[in-house]
Amino acid sequence: MTVFANKETFNNLGLEQVQQSHAHASQDCYICRHPLALHPTKNKPAKSKLHSAVRIAACGHIVGQQCLDAWLEVGNTCPTCKRLLFEPTGDPITQQDINNILRTLGPDYGEEAIMAVVARRVARQEHEQARMRQAHEIELERMKAEETEARNDAFKLSNDDFLDSDEDMDFEEEEEDDDEAFEADEDGSGSS
Repeated sequence: MTVFANKETFNNLGLEQVQQSHAHASQDCYICRHPLALHPTKNKPAKSKLHSAVRIAACGHIVGQQCLDAWLEVGNTCPTCKRLLFEPTGDPITQQDINNILRTLGPDYGEEAIMAVVARRVARQEHEQARMRQAHEIELERMKAEETEARNDAFKLSNDDFLDSDEDMDFEEEEEDDDEAFEADEDGSGSS
């Protein structure tokens, strides 16, 4: 699966122009739901909603050129199958992005319809970011638990750390011997 480094590279290498032909089946744009200009026509209405089509090379889906341009202002996936087309920038959708979309598609589809699509996209983006934050927090908790377990394992006593009953030492006798040696040392140093 080819994923382009950025939007510009995708636009240059990842799109194929679809030429009008009688061989094409009629198709609506997945984004705006208006018919694509896939068939040559003799009489083109003055206010036709038909628009030029492009094929996304990675998955073969055909959408309207203008609609895809607007879609890619706020996303990086195929609008049909959600295949990743280029690496995300991580930048949030800005007012400038929305203005560009409205300028491009507003006259044909209306501001209200476009804003509804953008609002859904923003909500989807926020949901995805919340999901990623939650996954990150879960991963941090897992790593913290593993680290704590490793630290506890380092201090855990094993059977080798205990003396067998026949090897037990009498610590009281050792303490008495140490005390006697200390007293003898004091007496010897105090008499000189």
